Amino acid sequence: MGLPKQFVGTWRLASWTLRLADGTTRPDPKTVAYLIYSDEGRMCYVSMKPDRPKWKSETAPTAEEALSAITGLSAYSAAVEAHEEDGFVIHHVDVERVPNVVGRQRKRWFRFEGPDRLSLRVDSAELVAPVVESTLVWERVSR
Repeated sequence: MGLPKQFVGTWRLASWTLRLADGTTRPDPKTVAYLIYSDEGRMCYVSMKPDRPKWKSETAPTAEEALSAITGLSAYSAAVEAHEEDGFVIHHVDVERVPNVVGRQRKRWFRFEGPDRLSLRVDSAELVAPVVESTLVWERVSR
């Protein structure tokens, strides 16, 4: 179950749409993100809210500034197990911003929309109400 070559490379977030139980949609506030898949079957993901307030002191944030920084940032790394025929990958998390998540598996349903566009839908078991669907659309970074 090696990683299909189509995945390998660096991807920039194009959109991240959340669908809520009431049928409405909204973008996720973390609108700046990168995803990297390697030949070795590894991945790394990082995202942030671009409007996080700057700290008054880079070396001594206030409690409020530190909280805003950490809640506005997501990051993890994982080994990847691809189930190409079934249309999903599993990320076996080994590095995560939230320590409780280390060791978990994250399932992502994938669809390629040409060679340079990838859609990843978060498995419903990972969603927290009122979110009923979370889909990230990625564009390949060429330079």
